[in-house]
Amino acid sequence: MSVSKEELQQIPHLNVAVLGDRVVNLMALWDGERWHSWVPVGNKVVKMQMVDVSQGLYLAKAAVRPADLFIPFVDVMWQRASWPEIVPLLSAICDDFRNMGTSIAKLRHVFQTRHLLAAGAAREFAATELEYLVILARTIFDLLQEMMSKIWHQRIRLNNPAAEALRKERKLPETFSSLCLEEKRRIRTAAEEIETRFALPRVMAEQYAAAAPFFFKLRRVRDSIVHSGRAFDLIFETERGFCVSPKSAPFSDFKWQTHHSYNENLVSLLPWVSNMILQTIGTCTALMSAFASLISLPEELAPGYRVFVRGPNNDSLIEVLKIQDGASPWWGPSVS
Repeated sequence: MSVSKEELQQIPHLNVAVLGDRVVNLMALWDGERWHSWVPVGNKVVKMQMVDVSQGLYLAKAAVRPADLFIPFVDVMWQRASWPEIVPLLSAICDDFRNMGTSIAKLRHVFQTRHLLAAGAAREFAATELEYLVILARTIFDLLQEMMSKIWHQRIRLNNPAAEALRKERKLPETFSSLCLEEKRRIRTAAEEIETRFALPRVMAEQYAAAAPFFFKLRRVRDSIVHSGRAFDLIFETERGFCVSPKSAPFSDFKWQTHHSYNENLVSLLPWVSNMILQTIGTCTALMSAFASLISLPEELAPGYRVFVRGPNNDSLIEVLKIQDGASPWWGPSVS
């Protein structure tokens, strides 16, 4: 459904003059005291009264709730790069971020109700949710790369004629593995190799090279799930939380800390999950920041506001992400 720019001009926070051919997401706005919402009705825009936002995106100058997520990548894309070919991919990534919170909430619920389940059922539930989290993270990488490829080929024109000729000639892959891996086996960690092969500016090539080792590990775990049926056979149920062996794959190359340990043989599962999600979000933000530093993206559609992501289980996601800053990696009490 589309409406005219004249209709959009009645929405006071939008800078319609800089819209161009971008898509406006008519998300709710919090002005510091109350909610405002505009919805398309036919070819008109109608202001609606609303009480609150249950889930989705909204605009505000600061988060309304502590659990509302500010992800710089999401903000930049909705504010400055919401072209028609990008919007479906961006919406899918936002959904995946929210689904990560839901999956972690399910993990915690299973832990808290484990005494009601049959023997071994909690471990099976935990393994299944962990596999889903890995698949979500892996999917985000390809959605991100498809976005970058579309912008690079459809929205960019380089001033240098030689560089522009190379950009047209050397198509940027739409999958992360095609760009970061050679024959899907060897990691391209050298920025020079990525820069030369795909005619990318050095700053972008460096960000891809930095992300390649983590992506390779994530891809290997995801492939073991899809092609072998199971990647997490050894998850242990304890009174403090779900645990794994720090010596078994894919956990053996993680930098475990002393407070992650349950005993000399087991560690909490949550620090590994926290790191996986943070690295996924960080890659999105780093690549888009590098991209934005090289080109002049259009001006913000809602200047002075930021885009926040609200989900019913964001609190679970934030709780796990805080583990990287030293928060407790346990859901159960310590045992003296």
